[in-house]
Amino acid sequence: MGPAVWPLTPTSSLPPLRNLDGIAEAQLLSSLDNLFAIYHPVAVPKSVVYKASKPFNLLNKLVPLTDSGYNSGYTSENDEDEGNSASELEKHLALLRGDVLERSFTTRWLEKFITRAAEDEDRPGCFASDESWHLAAEKAADLLTALLNPEQDEEEDDGTDGTFYRDFSFPVPGKESISVRLNDGLAGTRADDHTDVGLQTWGASIVFCRMMCETPNRFGLSPTDLGSSPRIVELGAGTGLVSLVLGRLAPQLGFAQPLLVATDYHPSVIANLRCNIAANFPDPVAPGTVACLVQAHLLDWARTDLDPDWPLGGAPADVLLATDVVYEPEHAEMLRDCAARLLAPHGMFWLLQTVRENGRFGSVADAVEAVFSKSDAGALQTGPALKVLGNERLEKSDGVGRGDETYYRLFRIGWA
Repeated sequence: MGPAVWPLTPTSSLPPLRNLDGIAEAQLLSSLDNLFAIYHPVAVPKSVVYKASKPFNLLNKLVPLTDSGYNSGYTSENDEDEGNSASELEKHLALLRGDVLERSFTTRWLEKFITRAAEDEDRPGCFASDESWHLAAEKAADLLTALLNPEQDEEEDDGTDGTFYRDFSFPVPGKESISVRLNDGLAGTRADDHTDVGLQTWGASIVFCRMMCETPNRFGLSPTDLGSSPRIVELGAGTGLVSLVLGRLAPQLGFAQPLLVATDYHPSVIANLRCNIAANFPDPVAPGTVACLVQAHLLDWARTDLDPDWPLGGAPADVLLATDVVYEPEHAEMLRDCAARLLAPHGMFWLLQTVRENGRFGSVADAVEAVFSKSDAGALQTGPALKVLGNERLEKSDGVGRGDETYYRLFRIGWA
């Protein structure tokens, strides 16, 4: 028996459905085998620790296991204790199955795959025959059935609409810890839309909040640096964790009336974001407390103008924040141009980007650095350009992030 290979996360292993004609049949079947190992293990012999189907090996190389609740990796090639190996595998499989984002992403992918098999007259070019195409669809249907009829979830839900809530708490040295609650499980409510990833809280935002609460001066978050009423905008806010934590933290830092705007593009993300803001900042503000204005607003990075009801009006932002928002090189360019329109001449843009070394997102962090280093980075400006002023590598923390996350890069971006 060869080395025990653990299943990959669906978000890093499932091929885009729009590119089915360009992949190998064996690759697609291996991806389905990967899903079976995670969500339908009864279909796989219990003595077998998942190994990708031949002749296509889903793993280009074996990736060392990291301490993450959503990990996929491998056990040591020299592991002589198969019992311990199987036990560890089952433990990590249970955690992976409990990942709401991975499950919802898989469900939507399978639904769309099955719909295509039922409606398309022509099979994708990767399949040698109609029979193999429809057999794959039947296999996908079996998987979808297993996903839609799971064992009792351990996540907290409200028992009615399938929403999930997560409580976050971050220590602040010498002060009261910051706590927020998020609706963090609506991803997957639309089977035809794979762009609503902002309905889940990602590891980078958790890492950033922890750093922000432990060392706010590191980001210049003080009235001395920003004044008593700074204007702060989060780009690609998703569930809003960073903005909500900062909203709780701001009064402790001495800000009188900061304006925090959490932005995103997807309508369902904005709707969920507004619900999270309302839940954590009920109106009216309690007497004797600092009014911290956290608002949600739709923002399209590709637009060259701002809505008439833009919360900052014609004023620029003192600080921009973003965590894990770049997934394609063109995203980095759009982000740069949007930041150039929003950031004040004295302002600072803090971007924490997740590095996923294995998979199709492996080069996005390099794309960020390249885009913010181009000579035309301030093409919309007549003077200085937005440049990377500092770049720091941050390692993963135990229990934070998913299996495809390798480490993080913190970019300090400003006018230069």
